[in-house]
Amino acid sequence: MELEKKKQVSPSSVQDRLSELEEQAAQMQIHVHYDLLEAAGLKLKGGICKINGEYHLFVDRRKSIADKIDIIQDHLDHTNPEDIPH
Repeated sequence: MELEKKKQVSPSSVQDRLSELEEQAAQMQIHVHYDLLEAAGLKLKGGICKINGEYHLFVDRRKSIADKIDIIQDHLDHTNPEDIPH
């Protein structure tokens, strides 16, 4: 039985994908922020919200690039403006 080989992805292509998603978010008028999401020793999940009429997506900066890609892609694919808290 052969083991499946994982597709090798170069670090630059992963970074390029993250940049593409950030640009896509900007085109959708969503500001992406990478911050240390922690308060009083509690790790916060992050997410999207509307502040002063603008959409902001907060992502923990400690996440791996792959996790950041997944988080941003998920929000871009499934965000309904009516569901975003104000």
